[in-house]
Order: sequence, then C-alpha cells, then structure tokens
Amino acid sequence: MMDLAPLRYFQSAYDTGTFSASARMNGVSQPSVSAAVSKLEEHYGGALFLRRRDGLAPTALGHELYRQSGAVLAQLSLLEQRLTGRAPQAVRVHCQPDILVASFQAALSGLRRDNAALTFQFTNSREDADILFCSDGCVPRGCAFQVLWQETYGAALPRDHPLAAQAALTLADLAGEPLIARPYCPGADQLLLQEQALSAIVAEAAHDAQLLDLVAAGLGVALVPLGHARAQQGITVRPLSTDTPVQRQVGVAHRKTQFAAAIAKSLCASWQHPAP
Repeated sequence: MMDLAPLRYFQSAYDTGTFSASARMNGVSQPSVSAAVSKLEEHYGGALFLRRRDGLAPTALGHELYRQSGAVLAQLSLLEQRLTGRAPQAVRVHCQPDILVASFQAALSGLRRDNAALTFQFTNSREDADILFCSDGCVPRGCAFQVLWQETYGAALPRDHPLAAQAALTLADLAGEPLIARPYCPGADQLLLQEQALSAIVAEAAHDAQLLDLVAAGLGVALVPLGHARAQQGITVRPLSTDTPVQRQVGVAHRKTQFAAAIAKSLCASWQHPAP
C-alpha cells in the first residue's frame, strides 16, 4: 500500500507555508517533513517549493500536486469513515462578527482534509460553540483561549478617498466624515464617537465582511483592524494616531472537552499569520 504520509506532510506545508508548522500539525520532526517533500520532488522530477526566508512558495508543479492529492486524501479519509462505520462528527464554530474567517482559511482547510468525517456548523451563539474565533475580551466563561496575534485598529476609507493618500491619520482628519457603525464592537467605535470626530452614523453593519463592502461603496468610514485591508480591494486602512491606541488580541477559544481541545490544538498548530 502506498505511504500517504509524505503527501499529508506536503499538503500541510503548502497550507501553512513552512516545514516547521507542517511538522507540528502532523506530530513529527521538521527533518521528517523536509525529507518526505524531497522524496516527492525526486519522484515527480521537479521542485515543489521555492525555499525562501519568509517561507515556502509553491511552484507550478507544487500547485498541481496540491490540487490533485488533496482530493485523493479526502476521498481516502471518507472511505475509512464508511468502512469503519465511524459517524460524522460536527464541530460547532462561532466566529466573532469583527473577525474574518479568511484569517483561519489554511488551518480550516488542513483540518477538513485530514479529518473528512468532520462537519462544520457555524453558529451565532457563543454558548453553543465548541470552537470560537474571538478576541481576548469575548471569551465565554469556562473556555480556554490561545492567543494567535495582536492587532491595532485604524481608519478604513474607500480607496479613492482623498485621505487615503496619507500615511497616517488623526481624529482631526476624520472630522465631518460619516461613520459606518459596528454595533457588535462598541469598544472600537467608542473612540470616534467620544471624540466627536465624525459627523453622523449613516449605516450599521451586521459583521465586518459587510462593513468592508459598505466602506468600499463609499457610504462612510469605519474603525477596523489594520489587517482587514487585505480582505477588500476597494478600501484603504490607515493607522490612526491617538493618545490611546485601540488594540486587541485574537485567537482560538474552546470548550474544555477532549474533542474541542483536540480541534483547537490542530487549528493553532497549523495557523500562519497572513502575509501583509
């Protein structure tokens, strides 16, 4: 029978961008992952990754092997599930409205590929979730929390807005600008409203993905994490100079059950901060 471990290591390295993260994800040493990928490169007659200081860059051959092998591994996982009579397990996931699921894309992809018996049920209720993508101030009681990154807020503007040309903004720069409010994240908006920097609330978003679309449409400006600029091509996010910068820590919270803890551990091990 074909040894599928090298393909799993390769898939994880592709998802996470490093051999070390792939090793953590699969519970092996980094040299084991590197050696497995080298064997695959020898077998397929070409490089699968370009090794760079900032991580791995897949080659054309790497992209093709990832596409083809991912489907094969998923099917084999499903086959094992059917033959063993293993029932599908549902993971209940809550994503805080001001956190973008795209930040966890690679981690979720790897988890689903290696555990085809899992199904994901996203819920608006924090209390019903096994796993939560949330900030440090919104961890439900009784949950463990692993911080993955810290971020600072800035002003989100339409890309063609005159202020988008400035490297950084002050509250005075935003005077008179209409605000798109985030009622699900009052702490962030409070700075602008208390300082009376903006003239009026013109819209209220239901979550940050919607908020970014509204900013891109030119309805107004908003206070969002700086990293949100990667999620919407129609906006620019500029640092906001204030006496008290708005910051938060973001990560994965989980219920203190063996099942939820294992899922959270896998997600955190394979998570990689998106490239700027």
